[in-house]
Formats: sequence, C-alpha cells, structure tokens
Amino acid sequence: MFALLFGAFAVFAVLVLIFGIYLFSAYVMYRIGDKFHIGSYVEFLFPVYNVMLLCDCAGITRWVTAGIAVPAFAASALNFFSFGLFGGNTGYLVSAIFFFCWVYLWGSIAQRLGKNFWLWGILSFLFGGLPVLVLAFDGSLPRRR
Repeated sequence: MFALLFGAFAVFAVLVLIFGIYLFSAYVMYRIGDKFHIGSYVEFLFPVYNVMLLCDCAGITRWVTAGIAVPAFAASALNFFSFGLFGGNTGYLVSAIFFFCWVYLWGSIAQRLGKNFWLWGILSFLFGGLPVLVLAFDGSLPRRR
C-alpha cells in the first residue's frame, strides 16, 4: 500500500514539476515578448501560438513556427505508419529543418536585441534555455530598424 501511495505521489510531483517548468518557460517567452511589446502572458501559454509571437518579436515570417513544430510530428507519423521505413534519412532531414528554424528564430531575436546573430542562435541550440534566459532577463532593448 505504501509503495502504491509513494508511486502516486511521485507521478503527481513529476506532473507538477513539468507544469511548473512549462509556466516558467512561458514567462521567459513573455519577458522577451514584453521587450517588443508583443503579446501577454496568457497568450504565451498556448503551445504553438507562443512560437508565432516569438516570430513576430524576431521580425520573421510565422512559417518558421511550422519549421519548429511540424518536423517532429511528421517524422513520428511517418515512422509509425510506415513501420520504420523512413527512419534514417527522414530523421536527419527533420533535424536539419528544426536546427535551421531554431537558430534562425533565436538568432533573429538576439540580433533585434543588439547581439550577434550566429553566436546567440548557435548557443541557444547547443545550451537550450540558458542563452534564452539571458536574452529574457538582461537589460537589452530592441533596436529600431
């Protein structure tokens, strides 16, 4: 009985932790959006729409959102329905599309905040959220075009 309760508590704790991380990541994206006067915190809570708002912050087309969200879903669906026939090459293509769109999005945001495009784009891919935290919480403001 104790093991069952402990397991249920562990699952609940993991779900609360995941939800907390999601709320914090939405807040980080909101902080970036607030620098550009785009969106509210509630708008950044919607999973795909928040990337669209970040594209607006970066001054790039919203089609980059498709390059970030769609490849993983498409590769998973292809692998599932084709019984792994498209496994190897599709995975590389999907990774390349995602890598390009991710670097382009965060590099463009960094450039609009007065930072180096390539440095911040590559760093955001390699180190995940750490450079994004710096972009969100530093004192940089957008440059005028």
